[in-house]
Amino acid sequence: MLGSYSRVLVENPSLARSALVARPSGPNYLKLLEALVTLFAEGGAPYGQAVLGLDLLLQNATASVVEHAGHEEVDDDAEWNSLAEALAEASPASTPRVAALGTQLMHGTPEQRRKWAIWMLLNGMLHTPP
Repeated sequence: MLGSYSRVLVENPSLARSALVARPSGPNYLKLLEALVTLFAEGGAPYGQAVLGLDLLLQNATASVVEHAGHEEVDDDAEWNSLAEALAEASPASTPRVAALGTQLMHGTPEQRRKWAIWMLLNGMLHTPP
């Protein structure tokens, strides 16, 4: 469900940006909340953890889309190449861990990273008491 939510936002970047700063309250938003809380309950998440995790999961999904929205307006390849070059040239003296990891820090597509974040947050929600 959160993947579908993210895909809708990817297709509508201005909606993603507005969802990040607005407090949605319309009937479709309430249906989204209802569906997610139902899925959390079916998955065994206690309500106390579900209500706290719900906001964080939606916020993360929205912010992740906003981070990558609008890159068609800039030279995205040049940005990625610049980052890859900076990581490859990172100083082992001043940033030893970054230098050791290098371009591994760029691993995964935005969609793969969003999916991983959702699973990480869901697992954390289930195992972190309010």
